[in-house]
Amino acid sequence: GQAMQDWQQKARRAARLNHPHLAQPVEVGEFDRWPYAAYERGTAVTWAERFSRQGIPAADLAAWVVQAAQGLAYAHEAGVAHRDLQPFMLSVDEGGQVKVLGLDLAGRGGESHGALDELRAVRDAAVTDVLALGLVMHQGLAGQAPLEQADVGKVIALMPPIGQDFVRLPWTVPRPIPDPLRAIVNRATD
Repeated sequence: GQAMQDWQQKARRAARLNHPHLAQPVEVGEFDRWPYAAYERGTAVTWAERFSRQGIPAADLAAWVVQAAQGLAYAHEAGVAHRDLQPFMLSVDEGGQVKVLGLDLAGRGGESHGALDELRAVRDAAVTDVLALGLVMHQGLAGQAPLEQADVGKVIALMPPIGQDFVRLPWTVPRPIPDPLRAIVNRATD
């Protein structure tokens, strides 16, 4: 129907963005009335596959996050946001190259009533993308999901202004976290 056509149009629009840290889908389609986007995996693994209870070394995660943030910033400047950033939507290959998968596939939520509404929606989604990246960083460094909830979107729903839970990196973590990186993660989750 129309919703499927809209979804595929958004997926193809996002796929046209050309940036070294944005994954390009090899196929966008529909199977049994369910939309999908397929990506070539190569030697890459998702961040979720790399995360462990021991946490990721701070220097490694910081290098990954810089690349993901560069890709997201490029997309935001083009008027596209991710809208559902999760550890399984980020990949890293053997050489440390990061790609953001699933750009703008989660949907906009609500109707757009013109260009200004669309700009506002992308700006708000970009802010949520930064929050989500902070929550992913939290999980990678702490070795556990914030608020013991693996789904980043559900964590966001528990935080203000909707919920009442605040997320801060714990002081006892498996690996040391430099204070500047700790401040960045906590600022991203404010």
